[in-house]
Amino acid sequence: MRKRLVAWTLLTSALLAVAVWTVLGPPERASGLHVPSRSLEAAVR
Repeated sequence: MRKRLVAWTLLTSALLAVAVWTVLGPPERASGLHVPSRSLEAAVR
């Protein structure tokens, strides 16, 4: 039962990390909540 809890926690945190990565861009840009310039350029095009 405990293994299932650990696996569920890892899976949930991984999904959360992917969601945050998608919204904020790579971690090196996550110092501020601004949109990364690459995404901004892609949106302009």
